Amino acid sequence: MLPRSLDPGQLAGVEGFRHYFRYPLRGDDFRPLREHARLRGYYAAKPLYGRLTRRGRVDREAGFDGEVAAVFVPSPARSLRHAQLVLARMDPGQVQRRDGRRNWPAIHAAAERAILAAHPA
Repeated sequence: MLPRSLDPGQLAGVEGFRHYFRYPLRGDDFRPLREHARLRGYYAAKPLYGRLTRRGRVDREAGFDGEVAAVFVPSPARSLRHAQLVLARMDPGQVQRRDGRRNWPAIHAAAERAILAAHPA
């Protein structure tokens, strides 16, 4: 969970955020990212659909394409000024479980790998 002192509504100013996150995020949408027990920051992630309709809307019938968008707030998280958008790739067949629900452990793992690669210690 994002620290309560930070307002996720301010993320709209992060370059590319509105393109990938078309709905407002809440503090409990964020997960802590730890590397070797050290807190690296907080992130929220979501899988992306494969295409847009002619009207520029998400085409849910296209299914997920294996791309994951994540917004990362590095620690110490005193402001959202250093938040960044990170894109990750994963096997499209792993985005959903057999029951059709999103495979959040795999989505989070893909996002964490991409964030750590973009922000080495």
